[in-house]
Amino acid sequence: MENTRYKILLIEDNKLDQMAFERMVKDESLPYDCVIAASVSEARSKLVSERFDVAIADYELGDGTGFDILDFVKDTPIIFVTGAGNEEIAVKAQRAGAYDYLVKDSERNYLKALPITVENVIKHRKMEERLQLLSGAVMSTDDSVYIADMGNRIIFVNRAFCESYGYTEEDVIGKDSNMLWIGKQQSEYMKMKGASQNDGSAWQVGFYHKRKDGSVFPVSLSRSVIQDENGNEIAIVGMARDVSDRILVEEELKRANKKLKQRNQLRCELAIMVSEALLRLLADGHIDKAGEIINDFLDISKIDEGKMKLKPTEFNFHSVVSEVVKALSPLAAEKKVLLEAFEPDSELIVDADYDRMVQVLTNLVDNAIKSTPSKGRVKVQVKDIGYQIAVEVQDNGPIIASKEMDKVFDLFALIDEQLHSDKKVLAFGLPLAGQLVEMHGGFIWIESEHERGNSFCFTLPKCSIGKGAFAGVKIGEKLLLRS
Repeated sequence: MENTRYKILLIEDNKLDQMAFERMVKDESLPYDCVIAASVSEARSKLVSERFDVAIADYELGDGTGFDILDFVKDTPIIFVTGAGNEEIAVKAQRAGAYDYLVKDSERNYLKALPITVENVIKHRKMEERLQLLSGAVMSTDDSVYIADMGNRIIFVNRAFCESYGYTEEDVIGKDSNMLWIGKQQSEYMKMKGASQNDGSAWQVGFYHKRKDGSVFPVSLSRSVIQDENGNEIAIVGMARDVSDRILVEEELKRANKKLKQRNQLRCELAIMVSEALLRLLADGHIDKAGEIINDFLDISKIDEGKMKLKPTEFNFHSVVSEVVKALSPLAAEKKVLLEAFEPDSELIVDADYDRMVQVLTNLVDNAIKSTPSKGRVKVQVKDIGYQIAVEVQDNGPIIASKEMDKVFDLFALIDEQLHSDKKVLAFGLPLAGQLVEMHGGFIWIESEHERGNSFCFTLPKCSIGKGAFAGVKIGEKLLLRS
């Protein structure tokens, strides 16, 4: 027996039996701290005020029977003691909740069996407490737990299992656990799908189970074999964890990593393309054009690295339009393109980076002039739309297909297009314009119609970034700039 002392309550109204019990404890040096109650009422008082490891109750007591003790006590294991010939009563007592019983003989030899009985009862009680603890843990865990016998028949499921799989206990108890898999046996393809792995723990990822409604979901699965005290395998415990959210996150991370790798690769390609374009331009003596490419490339790099700082000031947007139209009129005249500006009479005061707005509009108008055939027209319109201004640069060049519109302002789409074409010209104007507009909290897009040509449109909040409650709000698919 363990070197632990136990508190024992003896409920016995016979003085001689009390004395015999105390003498046996002393002679055998049993690790008992004994308390004696001579009646049912006294036993109840002791059980209410004190905690005992075991109670030993005689069947016949002066003010009742041992059954009265069983009806009262809930947390203390009881050993029932009956007289010879009352074995049937002892069996009833066990059914009523007694842990064990002893038959009292006239020679009091039953006391010799008492230490072993007490030890077994305490072990039984500890095992019950342990099982209750384990049962509580299993029933409260969020992981789905099922236990199957060695014939693969399910004998237990917890709450989480029923919630995850959609079954009730009655649906699955006694059924083959293969019902949880896709078909009777999961294919190797499905087992490996999702990168099955073992990271050193009992959990393995990449298995797929199915619910009662037939839906399939990925699980991280742990299976262990239970053995009895002789080492015989008696059951299999399965724990399944729904990893749908985890797989979604992993897939998103994979896509993000792939996109990042692609962007890094494109950055490298961009640097090579810029170098090659500069070599060609310098070799041909186009110093100004080479300078433009260098400046645009530096601006794009600053934006990409978050190093470009805007310098917002209040100004009338008319001045931006006038400066850009004046600067690009010679180019338009050279191509015999009519360049016109249409602005409202009232001032259009905005709080933005003046130089960057000149850069945006210059890039858009320059592109429009170059795309417009001789004797065509490029029109710049600006309109006050409340908390924003709307700008439209319209040309009558070749119509842009709808599937190409989103690519016009996408730098990486531009790089990819250059890589898969024989174009020698490298221009960053439109992607850079798009990035600068978005940095100001505006939106940029394209409208293209056969009757009117192409319209490069953007909105610009009147308040600088962070000041206006409406900054960054898109106004709709079409600009109301038509008069």
